[in-house]
Amino acid sequence: MKIILLTLTVGLIWVNLLGAGLLAWRMVGNYAIGRVAGVVFPCLALFFLEHFVAIGASPPILPVSTALSLWLIWRYRAVVIEHWSAEAMFVAGFLYCLMWRYSFPDIDFESERMPNLAFIDGYMKGEILPAPDRWLWPYRADFYYSFQHYCAALLGRLMGIGPGESYNLGYCVLVSLIVGALSATVVCLCPSRVTRWISVGALILGGSGAALCVRLLVNGSAYYGSSVRFLGVAMADGKLNELGKWVAAAMSTPGVQPRDLPLEPLSFVIAHGDFHPPLAGHLLLALACLIIVVLEADCGAIARKPLHAVLAATVPVTLIANAWVYPLQVLLVGGWFVYRAIRRERSCLLPGALGVAAAAILVYPHLRNFALGTSAKYAAIRLVESVDHTPLLGWLMIFWPVAGILVLSVLNRERRGFAVYLLMTWALILAVTEFLYNDDLFGGPWSRFNTTLKWWPWAYAGIVLTVGSLNLSAPSRVCRYGTMVLLLPTCVFAVDLGRRFMNTERRSMGNLGGAGWTQKDPVIADLIAILGSRPDGVTVESGLEMTNTPSPAITLFARKQSLLGWPWHETTWRGDYPEIRERLTDIKAFYSGTMEDPLAWLLKNQVRYIVWVVRDNVSGNTRFREIRESIRSRYSWTRVGGDDERLSVGFFERVPE
Repeated sequence: MKIILLTLTVGLIWVNLLGAGLLAWRMVGNYAIGRVAGVVFPCLALFFLEHFVAIGASPPILPVSTALSLWLIWRYRAVVIEHWSAEAMFVAGFLYCLMWRYSFPDIDFESERMPNLAFIDGYMKGEILPAPDRWLWPYRADFYYSFQHYCAALLGRLMGIGPGESYNLGYCVLVSLIVGALSATVVCLCPSRVTRWISVGALILGGSGAALCVRLLVNGSAYYGSSVRFLGVAMADGKLNELGKWVAAAMSTPGVQPRDLPLEPLSFVIAHGDFHPPLAGHLLLALACLIIVVLEADCGAIARKPLHAVLAATVPVTLIANAWVYPLQVLLVGGWFVYRAIRRERSCLLPGALGVAAAAILVYPHLRNFALGTSAKYAAIRLVESVDHTPLLGWLMIFWPVAGILVLSVLNRERRGFAVYLLMTWALILAVTEFLYNDDLFGGPWSRFNTTLKWWPWAYAGIVLTVGSLNLSAPSRVCRYGTMVLLLPTCVFAVDLGRRFMNTERRSMGNLGGAGWTQKDPVIADLIAILGSRPDGVTVESGLEMTNTPSPAITLFARKQSLLGWPWHETTWRGDYPEIRERLTDIKAFYSGTMEDPLAWLLKNQVRYIVWVVRDNVSGNTRFREIRESIRSRYSWTRVGGDDERLSVGFFERVPE
């Protein structure tokens, strides 16, 4: 039954996405661009609208949109058939991601999966935006570039599925659009099918240059994480062979701790399962690159002015999708308009300005709050200090494929002007990633951690996608075959992905709600189900620390408002609010039984539910009985497991006066 329901859900999603794409195709004249823009910009319009008018948690749009989409598909069936290969790549991207998400659907406390789910759940409410912060009542989630999470929640609201399913299926939709845009870009540049597969494979399955280097320097066979955290963890984990030790010594500076400089390639982000904004950044990169190559090739009955407007619009959208890469998107798109102006196509400037203006208006309601928040205060671009620069040898071990690709592009004489534009743009972007950084909360060895984590994979993918694909179509054999030689070794990362897929336990296979890891204990599964059936209300749960913890997963999967979620994330987003640490202290005092007047504290914070699980049963369960006695005048107890003498599992619920 699950497979049948999933198939129907995916089919409905696909019909509506294709219908939206066909509408956009009519305006821009390019099938692949329409497929992406037809999803991104309607979502952007609704994102703008819902800052003023709420359309509800379950807007009755699906029947109408499905009927319209079916009519459009029938009406333009010849267009779909003509572009069957492009559509096949969108499908392939969706199914590839679904393979990962169906096998490993857990939304657990690894990385930032639970916070991402909390964002989606906030948007699922269908209230006027900003959405409620599900991890800090009664504040609003106005501090983050969360457009991607809004889109996933919108998918769930339209389809009538929960936040966990929206997380996993939204992930697949996003990857589908990325893969479709990447492949269409490559097709536009590469005439040969073989070279197309090399380019697409290097992006979707390949890693950075470290994917090969880590095999030469590190003992063992588990290279999946080591190639991602190559400069930092991998080069200091005690598993280096003799050559690795020599290389590490050559890169070290006496008295200076090695910098931690990660690069998570697109292939890793797709497989990892963290529905994080770099995905949206890659989508806008892919869309921009696709538009650029289509405009350069002038292939098909394209509408140049609308395409220039859409291209320019990707810049403001980046601010609400993945603000980290905004400076890089500005350089890429701005460089294109400079290039076209030099080539005397000045008619593109007005559409570009209108595209920026229109998108800026649509993102303004969110930015109005975001720009005034604490997160924006950490958007200070600074010069990299000498001690924090990437060691030249380390930089080359990561970027040797793209550095070689840029050098070889000089030999591409047939498309000299376009090749020079790409070379200069990407060389400038690489220089920016090395000499500038975003001064966030991290310091010391991690001062550039978040910057390289966000900037390096974006730049790496962009170079492979554009310059690499252009080189693979060059008349020069040195340029063409040299690029193949540079890209093919990076595809060894596909072996790491395969090992990861085969060797990771499928503990919750098929449970796309993401809560499978919490439900191995049937009592906890019942607790989530029963608590989830109750009306929403402020909930407290023990086990919170200033780090990633399994708490408050029960509250999250029961779709309840947390008094406090992960406190260290809230302090990162909002700044070191004293209230956040005070709540953490109070929650610990409540569960430890040391709070002087727990009932007054609960009522002051309008707490409706108090989760009580096995970890809270200590000292012969005396603490439970003492707390129950102190709050029983306003809170009733619902036992889900145990006997209330030695063990209690369940929740307290506030009753009316």
